[in-house]
Amino acid sequence: MSIKINLPGAKKDVEMREPKVKDMRAVSTEENQEEKEIKLISNLTGMSIVEIDDLSLKDYALLAKGLSGFL
Repeated sequence: MSIKINLPGAKKDVEMREPKVKDMRAVSTEENQEEKEIKLISNLTGMSIVEIDDLSLKDYALLAKGLSGFL
């Protein structure tokens, strides 16, 4: 299962797949909650950390909301 998220500031659509246990394990050693979320979003969308860092907060919030819908 996956969802499509429109990022108006970045002027693109991003597909986010449903997280699997292996995705949670991949970020489990990260203590900082924000970094954990960014790495998980990166894994699920295929976006690089740099691409995510360059998003507006509004676009990032849309990705975070999409992620929370799976958890």
